[in-house]
Amino acid sequence: MGSGSSKSFSYDEALLKDTEMRAHIVQDSEEDGYSPIYRNSNFPEGFTIPNGQDGNPQDNVWALFENSSQVFAEENCMGWRPFNGNDRGDFVFENYQQTQAKIVDIACGMVALGLQQNDTVGIYSKNRAEWMQVHLANQRQGFQTVALYDTLGDEAVSYILGHADIKVAFSELSALDMVLAAHARGESMLETVVVYDYQECFGNEAETVTDEHRAKCSEAGLNLLGLTELMASGQQNQVEPANVSAQDVCFLMYTSGTTGNPKGVQLSHEGFCMISFSVQENITFETSDRHVSFLPLAHIFECLVETVLFACGASVAYYQGNIKKLTDDWVAIQPTLIIGVPRVFSKVYDKVMAKAAAASCMKKWAFNSAFSTSSTKSRTGERSSMWDNKVWKDISAQMGFGECKCILSGAAPLPPYLAEFLRIVCVNGCVVQGYGLTESTGGSVVQLMDDLNLGNVGVPLGGVDIRLQDIKDMGYLTTDENPRGEVLIRGASVMQGYYKNPEKTAETLEDGWLHTGDVGRMNPNGTLSIIDRKKNLFKTSFGEYIAVEAVESCYQKAGAVGQIWVYGNSFKSFVVAVVVPDALWLKGQLEKKKLWPASDTSTPATDEFAVVFNETVQDNYDLVKDLVLTNMKTQEKELKKFSRVKDILIVSQLDNLLQGFSVENDLLTPSFKMKRPILLKRFVDELKILYTENGEAPKEDEHWVKQG
Repeated sequence: MGSGSSKSFSYDEALLKDTEMRAHIVQDSEEDGYSPIYRNSNFPEGFTIPNGQDGNPQDNVWALFENSSQVFAEENCMGWRPFNGNDRGDFVFENYQQTQAKIVDIACGMVALGLQQNDTVGIYSKNRAEWMQVHLANQRQGFQTVALYDTLGDEAVSYILGHADIKVAFSELSALDMVLAAHARGESMLETVVVYDYQECFGNEAETVTDEHRAKCSEAGLNLLGLTELMASGQQNQVEPANVSAQDVCFLMYTSGTTGNPKGVQLSHEGFCMISFSVQENITFETSDRHVSFLPLAHIFECLVETVLFACGASVAYYQGNIKKLTDDWVAIQPTLIIGVPRVFSKVYDKVMAKAAAASCMKKWAFNSAFSTSSTKSRTGERSSMWDNKVWKDISAQMGFGECKCILSGAAPLPPYLAEFLRIVCVNGCVVQGYGLTESTGGSVVQLMDDLNLGNVGVPLGGVDIRLQDIKDMGYLTTDENPRGEVLIRGASVMQGYYKNPEKTAETLEDGWLHTGDVGRMNPNGTLSIIDRKKNLFKTSFGEYIAVEAVESCYQKAGAVGQIWVYGNSFKSFVVAVVVPDALWLKGQLEKKKLWPASDTSTPATDEFAVVFNETVQDNYDLVKDLVLTNMKTQEKELKKFSRVKDILIVSQLDNLLQGFSVENDLLTPSFKMKRPILLKRFVDELKILYTENGEAPKEDEHWVKQG
């Protein structure tokens, strides 16, 4: 993806010139090898969770939701599009009072199954109202939610099922076979599966439980219940909420690392609640706010977002379950809050740019003029009313962004060109990004809504301490003009540890500080920028250290690059890369050379387009490689010569998100981080050929793939 109009403007330079302090620096907190501690300027002494209507602190997730169900009883809470045959109808909502009643029945039904406080409960499904209702029912009774999801991989699901001691799991009917297979493979303690069955409000007749489903479970030694059966049992066996403390674990969230078994992150009620209320001090929410839930609830970001929204009486509309129809859902609900990740937003960017490129000369001129003018104005917080009215309001409405007041991006860095684009199309709102890990309950740092600088992730939330630690091997020091080092996080939102894994816990937590592995820079205005990753560091045969993520980030600015993985071997003197070209950029280049099939009428991001793209690239491989590498070299000025890529491999097999590295082919984690060991195993033979062609053939005593 190219860097768009921001090529002629350096956001990093502008950021480093901004000296208006936006964070609180704790006096006398600097130690040798560490930066001072940074806090939220509004909460220099820490953050206190507010009391609810009953006068008690809302320091557990159920207390938070129960308070909202009283204060916002008649406001819309959860919404969905009911099935109408094979189609979906318009969104319908149930209010907080109605939703609470369902949750209580589910909670009481689980108690009737014999579950006790602190037991774990699995959930295996896409985002839907029942997912969150079960999660909140868990919180009412002090059960720990454990999310299971297919992108973890079959073995990982089996591992979690046994490792987390799950006795009861909730599942979509379509995922039942996967749950049964996971149970059969591992050392499972599973006793009961509860499936989301037919409810008139959802119109989901296809999810009616049959005798065949029950027989399958019986053969596996499991009891099968429909959710409606469980709720009916709960209605007949009402119990009071459990006495849940702030320090109790509410979510045992397993992270899918790049190697080894997933680690179970123990997150407390207090952490969820503190971050939920602290976010509201940065971003103003109202009961009229609407959000479309599509990022997996199995990950921390979306689960935290919905906790925040429920705390302030806003509504959550659950998408249809098909990411290709997300724009339809946005258009239907007209969300006021659009919360996503850079990869989703980049697809929006690609579609808008592709449509503009295919327009008539006059419309193309108008779009380019509008984009250039609006980009420049956005850097000072201004807008062009002329271009808003002539171009951006229509585009915004077509995307479903027409009533959006805030776009929040998380989970990965938001490139400045993409943030600038979102600012332009979000006519009536702002764009902010945040930073955090599963291990820190997702949200630790968030941009302030009036911050026009890009390239930073903001300031600490209330109750969160941030500091940096020297990484001498990488040359990142807290004594630099702008302090640099590993980002450390402290506060109630930091995990209690990894479940049954004291060794990994000790590696990650030290004196209450969470070592993130991310390299940060503290800017003159007190904001944090994430600039590198500590672990992705290797030494060339010349003894030079190279941080591959910094190299990848540099080349990612090239218009030719869709995805890139940079590889270096300590026995070799140079680095190479595996590149997935930006499909729309490359198509345009090949069309100019009359090499793209004139007969092609396929639409980008479809199976048909993927076939044409792959065949065309393979037929013209050497030319494509030269085009991409030449374009990449335009971004090399900021790289030292020894860290510049010497040669590349081209990946031309794309999915419908125009990705060559994906969750489905096991080259990305579910949070879109590259699985570097898997990438190496996948491409090691081609990499050896690449090094051979460039004069440094592999030798017998060299290690290329990690053993074991």
